[in-house]
Parts: sequence; structure tokens; C-alpha cells
Amino acid sequence: MNNDLLIDDILKEKANGEALKLPEDLNLKIKQTIEDLPKRKKSRKLAKRTAVAAAVTLVAFTGLSAAFPAYARNIPVVNSVFQFLSDKNMIDKEYVKYSSDLNLSKTSNGTTVTINSIAYDGIDLSIAYTVESEKELKFSPYMLEKDFKINGKVTSFGSGGTGKLINKNTYVGVDSFHVSNDYLPEEQRKFILGGDVVIPDNFTMDLSIKEFSDGTKGQWDFKFKVSLDQIKGKVKSVKTSIDLSKLVPNLKINEVIFTPMNTVLRTESDNGTIGESARYIIFDDKGRSLLEKGSEGSGSADTNKMYWQYNFKNIYDDTKSITFIPMTEIKGYKDKATKNADGVYELDSKSTQLNLNETTVLSEGKYGEYNINKVELLQDKTLIYYECTNLLPSLDPYGLVIKDENGNRYGLQKDVVKDQGHNKFVAEIEPLHKDKKYTISATDLEKLYDVREDLKFTVNVK
Repeated sequence: MNNDLLIDDILKEKANGEALKLPEDLNLKIKQTIEDLPKRKKSRKLAKRTAVAAAVTLVAFTGLSAAFPAYARNIPVVNSVFQFLSDKNMIDKEYVKYSSDLNLSKTSNGTTVTINSIAYDGIDLSIAYTVESEKELKFSPYMLEKDFKINGKVTSFGSGGTGKLINKNTYVGVDSFHVSNDYLPEEQRKFILGGDVVIPDNFTMDLSIKEFSDGTKGQWDFKFKVSLDQIKGKVKSVKTSIDLSKLVPNLKINEVIFTPMNTVLRTESDNGTIGESARYIIFDDKGRSLLEKGSEGSGSADTNKMYWQYNFKNIYDDTKSITFIPMTEIKGYKDKATKNADGVYELDSKSTQLNLNETTVLSEGKYGEYNINKVELLQDKTLIYYECTNLLPSLDPYGLVIKDENGNRYGLQKDVVKDQGHNKFVAEIEPLHKDKKYTISATDLEKLYDVREDLKFTVNVK
């Protein structure tokens, strides 16, 4: 769990107050249009919380191009986008291992888009791409308006992404499309754009990109083959019948899936609001956390049912079992979120003075502590060595923020932090100065989440 998912939820709940025209038989839980808004800050999650629902998806997915001109084979700006972002701790290294290179390029209105490579596990189709513009890129250009076909049939997917500007004209990123819809009952899948499109193990995808989140518009059309061949025999499904009705009305855990790229949890419950849905933190039998990547849900007023699919980091090679700890958000707390001067939503936080010479402890009460064990002041950067205890390695390991006396902020978000294992981390930030005073803070998680360790459950892997 981290602040990207948290801020996304705040935005979606703010959007719930807007007037949207939806079919009467559809109770949409998360607004896909919010997923497609331009990001105001760097994304740190490969996939955001999204929803599969026809009404709003129609806004983003309308019509498809019929003509596909010849592609140019492009020399990648970086050797591997997956490798580059993995080295930056922005995506998991498994995307590198199970990727297939494409390097297909298309230019429109002075902007060249290259599909560098793809990785597919039957749950997510992750596409690594490069955007090169003749003009300066002032904001990260995430894919905004895009259309899909699977073997010639129109469909739609929820998606989320991350990436990085590598110079003033070039961006590299990964968008992960949640292609799996078999967690939904057949009557629910009819609400997806294009209807109940079956996703086979091997298929041809048409991807037409029309706009990026920075306002860049054009026509970038791609066609490529997708296959599950690399992960055949490496996927395991565990059916369950775990009842968590004490947490959310009629909440049931239906299935846990293990792939080389994802750990997937599938649930169903009575319809409710976004804030009433459950969230989960995971540890394996060795005490290692599996961070949430994102989730998507679909609900109907006709059936009064809500279906969720949660994606987490894949398990380790020696993992024998994983334990899920469910939690819910404390009602009304996020309504108190306010915008700061940069337009970013903020919640109550805990803070303490940062000791540059000795250990600093920032307590999150029953959820654990952030122990800043060492601050290394170098000429061109500062290294922050810290560890997370108890539930924090899975709850929010990348939520720390350092502030100086003038209000300047240094976020210890995922793309500046290296995970050293054993719940220890090293962050690299801009140079701090020994003659200045700093505070370190994090969201007050005890006010935000009600973690139910009494309802935790374990699923065996082997």
C-alpha cells in the first residue's frame, strides 16, 4: 500500500460527487475517467485501482482505426525499458525476465511512439514504450485515449502505468492493461465494451493510441501478437471459500492465483461504496512483503454484488505460503484531505525531527516504526538508510517525506529507494546540509486504516 493508491482513491471519491450519466442497472464503483486524468506527479505504481464498467469506459474507448501503415524498426533509446525501470525500482524485475521485444515505431504530428517490448501472464499485459517528441515534454505523457481489439474484436481494459522522463524530449514508460475478466460472472461481463470477449492464450492485439496525458494528440496504430508460451506450466490457481463477512457484508475470498509476474486475489461481496471495500496486505512465510500493484472492481445494482481483483507482487521462488491481512479505511477520514500549494491532496501526518547523526524513530503505533538508522551526507546527494517494522513493509514502505525549514520537500518514493531486503531500504535524494534542521513525516496510518489481524488467512503455495 502506498500514497499513490491513497491519492487515487481520494480523487475517485471526490469524483463521486460529480454528475455522471450511468445505466440504471450499473452501480459503478470506480470512475475510469479518473484513471485517465493527467497525472500531477510521478506515478510509482504499475497499476492503479481501476474499474471494468461499460458506461464510463465508453468515454475513453470509441471506434477503432481500420488502416495500419507499415512500422519502422526503431533503435531503443535505452537498451530495455523494462530493465531501465526495474533498475529504478519502479517495476518488478520479473517483467524483464518474461518480456518479448517488439521495437515497433509510429510517428504522428512530430511525436514518435515506440512499443519496445511486452510481458504477459494471462492477468496483465504490460507494454513498455518510448515517447520521443520534437517539442520539450513538460509532463510525463501517459497513454490517455487508446482503443483495443483482440483478434479483431473491440474491447476495453482498465490500466495503470509508471515511467520516467529521461531527457527533455524523451519519456519511457510501462502501461499495464488488466486483460483478465474471468473473475466476473458471465452476466457482469456483458457490460464491458464489446461484450464478453474471450481472451485466448495467444492472440493478436490492435492498439490505437490517440492522445497522451500531456495533451499530445495524434494517431499511433500498432498490431502485434501476444502469447502465454513463456509462462506455460508456471501458473497456479487455488480456489478458496473464506468468509470475511465480519469485515464487509458477504465478503468471500474466491480464488488466489500465482503467476511469475503477479499474485492475484479475487473476491466478491455485497455492493457498497469504494471506501467500504476491503484492502489487503501480504507477507510470505519468510516475513517478506508482497506490495499491492493495483486493483479493479465491477458491480451491479441488479445483482447487488461487487467483484474485485487485486494484484500484488509475485511470490519468491522459495515462498511456501502467504498470509493476507485484511483492512478497511476508517470512514470519513479521507474527507478531511486538503490540497496543498502544489495541488496535491494531503492527510494528517506524524512527524519528528530528523537526527542527521543518530537513529531517528517515527512511530506508526501498532502498525510499526520507521527507523532511520543512518543519514549519509555526500557532496552531490544524500543517502537515507531506514528500515520498516511490523506491518509497515507491506502497508507503506515508501511513504516518508523529509522537509527543511523553508518547506522544501524530499519524498522517499519508490523510484528513489532501493529495497535491500529484510525490510531495509536506502533512499537517494538531493543533498541535505548539516547546518540545517529537517523533519521527517508520514501519513498517520492509524487514523486511515483499520487493520484486522484477527481476520488474517493463509494460503499455501506448495
